[in-house]
Order: sequence, then structure tokens, then C-alpha cells
Amino acid sequence: MASQTTLPYFAPQSVLPAKLPTIEEILKGKKIPSAHYVVARVGEHFVVKYGENVQLQEGENMLFVRQCTSVPLPTVYALYHDEKTNWNFIVMEYIPGRSLSSAWKDMTASEKATVALQLRRNMDELRKVPSPGYYGGIWRQGILDSTFTDPDSGAPLGDETITGPHETEEQWNDAMWSCVNALMRSREREKLPVYRMLYKNMFKGHEPVFTHADFCPANIILRDDNKGVVMIDWQYSGWYPTYWEYGLAMTQLDHSEDWWEYLQSILTPYFAELGWMKIHRESMLFQ
Repeated sequence: MASQTTLPYFAPQSVLPAKLPTIEEILKGKKIPSAHYVVARVGEHFVVKYGENVQLQEGENMLFVRQCTSVPLPTVYALYHDEKTNWNFIVMEYIPGRSLSSAWKDMTASEKATVALQLRRNMDELRKVPSPGYYGGIWRQGILDSTFTDPDSGAPLGDETITGPHETEEQWNDAMWSCVNALMRSREREKLPVYRMLYKNMFKGHEPVFTHADFCPANIILRDDNKGVVMIDWQYSGWYPTYWEYGLAMTQLDHSEDWWEYLQSILTPYFAELGWMKIHRESMLFQ
């Protein structure tokens, strides 16, 4: 049984590969390009994600997964808020390797099949983590998933009636509809009653399962030491409906050639739900 982490969190000295970097050392670290926050390589052992948009809940998600599964992911060494900068910091293990999005084009069919099999085992293990029965973030925190945020600012589209947690799938569906309601253009608003009716009838009978919620080749590292793959970027993770992982992964496909074909064996497909997830996301993104 997993136990909730007390923040700020600092890993025991016995776990650390070296002394934790200071704020000054982190700010001088080699920056890795990212859209909404800063990721810095610091020394030989550490990578640090920091900034005003970084949520410590991401680190909590990683600690939770480490406690409950054997799914490979970076070790979390520290989670804290710095009063001087007013930024959150997540200090993690640096994993030498290439993102799967850059490595995929050079891989053979056999190598891709091996990676897909490992990822299938990882995703199956995540789904087997006992569910707390609600839909939302771990420890009854709110939803950070990008579907429930403003596509321009990244801010939540409302209060806890949207961010949750939600006790039923019907409440989850109402939150999805509320997000569309908040963004839909005036000339499209006559569709809102139709959306609500379709969400109610299409999205039902899906239990909450633990979900990565940003599953794509860019968030998978192919290790340099040939020890398989490591999953990163757990900021959106939580307890979501069973179809959510597949629907998001298919609506956020990048250009990694035939990745989508292997995705059908990595994740259980939900074809009908996928169609309406695509419509839902498009109605939010193209206002």
C-alpha cells in the first residue's frame, strides 16, 4: 500500500548518488528546451524541472508509481518550493539515452516490437494498481490533464467542479462538457446540448484506472545501456477512465512514422470513445 509523501520531500542520503545541487547550481545547469517550464541537466547525476508552472504533484505521481509498481521511471530525489524565486523544483535522476521519438526511425521492426512489448507490460502494470474509486489526481488532488485546462494559458478551466476529484464517470463527463462550454465560440454554442447528450451516452461504464495521460514517444527514453525504456513526464497522471490513455495517445500522435500501429498492441483500443475524444479536443483547441 502506497503512503502519501510529505512535502517538501528529500530522498534519504543512502539513495542519493551525490550531494543535491543548490538552487544556484540548478540555475546554471545546461537547459533542455521545453515549452512551459525549464529542464536543466545539473552535473553527472541530476536533471531538474523547475519554474512557476511546474506542479510538485508530478513528483508525487512518480513516487507513487515507484511505490506501487516496477515500471521504470527516473528516481525522484527532491520536491520543494523555493520562496525566493517562487518556483517549484523537481530534482530527478538523469537517464542517459535518446527519446523514443528520435530513436524510432533508426530502429528495426524487431527492436520496435521488443520496445512495444515492454511498454505493454508497463501499461498493464499501471492499470493493475488498486483503484481508490474516484476520477482525479492521486491523494484526491485535482486533475492536471491538459484536456481540463485552457489551451493558451494552461490554467484550469474553472473550480473543483471541473478539476475534481469526481466520484462518478457522469461527473467526469460533466467536467468535460464544462470545458467545452467555457471555450466554445458563440456561433457553435447550439451544439452544446448535443455534446452533453452524446457524452452521457458514449462515456459510461469506464472504471478509473491509473493513467500516465501523456503517453507518447517524446516521453519515453531508450536507455543507452540497452536496459530498455524509461517513462518520463508524469505531470498529468492520475485516476482516469479506462479509455483515456488510448484516446489521448491517438489524438496526440507525433510524426514517429508507424508508432500508431504499435500503439494498438501497447494499449487496449477504444475505437468508439476515440472518435468522440477527437471531436472533444478539437472543439477546445480550435476556438
